[in-house]
Amino acid sequence: MIPIAISTTFPDGGEYAQAVSAAGGAPRLLVFDPATVDAQLDGAGGVLLAGGGDVAPELYGDTSGYAHEVDAGRDAFELALVRRARERGVPTLCICRGVQLANVAFGGTLVGDIGAAFGAPAAALHRRTIDGEAERGLIDGHAVAVRPDTLLAAIVGGSAVVTGSRHHQSIAAVAPDLDVVATTPDGIVEAVEARFASPFWLGLQWHPESTLALDGGVSTAIFRAFVEAADRLRNAA
Repeated sequence: MIPIAISTTFPDGGEYAQAVSAAGGAPRLLVFDPATVDAQLDGAGGVLLAGGGDVAPELYGDTSGYAHEVDAGRDAFELALVRRARERGVPTLCICRGVQLANVAFGGTLVGDIGAAFGAPAAALHRRTIDGEAERGLIDGHAVAVRPDTLLAAIVGGSAVVTGSRHHQSIAAVAPDLDVVATTPDGIVEAVEARFASPFWLGLQWHPESTLALDGGVSTAIFRAFVEAADRLRNAA
């Protein structure tokens, strides 16, 4: 099985590792140490940047004061990781915080808080709590429109996805080297792809690792396409 390097705070990789394993990959958990990025990438067929706390607002000039659960050490490591993975041509999948971090790494900015910027209805659509816990399943109103003729459209086999969501921030100004390929009706960016050459590069604002058995195979297809791209690159080497 092809090793997939996962950057996450879950000590066992959580649902991210489970999704990678189900797709035929071998999860390899990374340590948040910028000095060892290259060594940790060696032998990895792909890189997955997982969800988590907010990216430090000073990294993209935000002064709104809405950021929380900031981890400067993780930020520094993942900034180095996503940039180095790009340079080395490693297939990359970024999820939730991961896509926000990647957007900042490549020169973009973030919405400090969706509720403050778009209003309460939008906030509820993108993050719903049940009994005090974030909803990890599908949210009926969270309908993502996918742009045709994109990598994501080819993977999901259509132009619309109803999926789960749990985030209070999102992409604002899109990094010049990224391209928006999916949005929700309220204008939130839900997926981006690379403008630069890459064997596979996809960033998703939603959480496919939590909906593998719930969305008719869409989430499964995303992880399978990612792992297959990593495997193809290894076999071509």
